Amino acid sequence: MKLKKILFFIPLATTVLFSQPTGEKVFNTNCAACHATILGVTNDGGYDNSYITPAPYISDLVAKLKQETGSKEKFAEFIKEYIENPNKRKSLYGKRAIKKFGLMPSLEGAINDEEKSLLINYLYNEEYIKKDVKKVEKPKEVKKVDPREKLFTKNCAVCHATILGVTNDGGYDNSYITPAPYVTKLVKKLKSETKSKEEFTQFIREYIQNPNKRKSLYGKRAIKKFGLMPSLEGALTPDEITQLANYLYEK
Repeated sequence: MKLKKILFFIPLATTVLFSQPTGEKVFNTNCAACHATILGVTNDGGYDNSYITPAPYISDLVAKLKQETGSKEKFAEFIKEYIENPNKRKSLYGKRAIKKFGLMPSLEGAINDEEKSLLINYLYNEEYIKKDVKKVEKPKEVKKVDPREKLFTKNCAVCHATILGVTNDGGYDNSYITPAPYVTKLVKKLKSETKSKEEFTQFIREYIQNPNKRKSLYGKRAIKKFGLMPSLEGALTPDEITQLANYLYEK
């Protein structure tokens, strides 16, 4: 009987041990979907966070909050108050940033006091950064944008990432930034399927207006993962579709 009790206790204790909350778990569950811990690296080696941070990049936010609060106590007090009652008056950012990102949704009731403390320590101690590597710095130069890129940005970029996520230790992570196939791979696959620029353009023209499983470049597994793209019929003029197709073909 004692042996049975011991055997029962072991998996129970293991489950409790591994289910304990950590600052990282709290952050990943409640914050990471909007506040990226990675920087986006473009194909030419530059950095671009335009499409992977629906809220301020977490390293920037923490640095700014530390500067504004001056101590861990005030830092913790701000986090506790703001995540439950976010508003423009308390925001660390001005009107331009609020217009771009919007105000964060309230987390009132979503995390308990213990989880708040874990989250605060995780952020204040910058545990999302590996201490033995140098932080990835953002570029200071701003490159001119191809006018056709605006069409892609407006209609495609929110799903088809043009960047890879680079972590602070130099690795890559696309987990949170590709709700549809990575555009470089998609273009490469389409070129191999169509063989010519004319066929490439024709496919783009037809598919973005009437996406369906039969025409899809990807199989059932990819469709199950990403779903079919929404139709862009009426969103672009024929000339804009041609410009978009040319832009993709030349990438």
